[in-house]
Amino acid sequence: MFELNPNMQVHVQKIGKESTTIVVVDDFFQDYTLALKEARSANYSSRKEDVGAFYPGVRAPLRKDYGIQVLRFAAQALHKSLNLPANLQVMPINANYSLLTKQPKDMALEQCIPHYDTCEKHSFAVLHYMNDGEFGGTGFYRHIPTGFENIKSDRESAYFNAMQSVFDEKGPPKQQYFSASDHHYELIHKVDYCPNRLVIYPTSILHTAYIEKPEQDISSDPVIGRLSSNFLFKFQAKAF
Repeated sequence: MFELNPNMQVHVQKIGKESTTIVVVDDFFQDYTLALKEARSANYSSRKEDVGAFYPGVRAPLRKDYGIQVLRFAAQALHKSLNLPANLQVMPINANYSLLTKQPKDMALEQCIPHYDTCEKHSFAVLHYMNDGEFGGTGFYRHIPTGFENIKSDRESAYFNAMQSVFDEKGPPKQQYFSASDHHYELIHKVDYCPNRLVIYPTSILHTAYIEKPEQDISSDPVIGRLSSNFLFKFQAKAF
């Protein structure tokens, strides 16, 4: 069940001026039909405590066996590409099916600009694009006033102060999905949406769903919408 494709294509890339490592995998699973069936019949929640502050849509818990396969591969890929210490093991944080549903007029300010998930060291996000369709992918960004691409704990204060200064001077961001560069954030890399494509990146990097055609991406129907699975996990030292 959920066997990995032996012919998958793994691309390890360094992006931006900070040379952040991301991993993009095409044709990841041989078959993920069971996950698709579950995702298309799941009970989705729009509550902020279930969805998070940044995702403009709804989410539902995903099947354990599917998630284990994704996280196991992600951990192995990162250990290899980043040469992580052997004593670090995976600690899952959350895992969900995600469906983009929010209209631009209903988006909160924090959903209209790139964001980072956490600033923890050795913490990563995994994204698996699921449905067939011409959907928007994922963009990665540089914060122009500070030059930051990753927001680490020692950068948070400077980042938020600089971000607020821009809002004070130029006003809040437009109530719309972010895609290409503007005066505040510069696009440094984009991963296009492709069914059965896996994307792995640090939770500290500034990113957002790259949505140029909301009318094409937004749907409350998990059978035809921009459906993905999303994982957060971190590496921590093994307890002996």
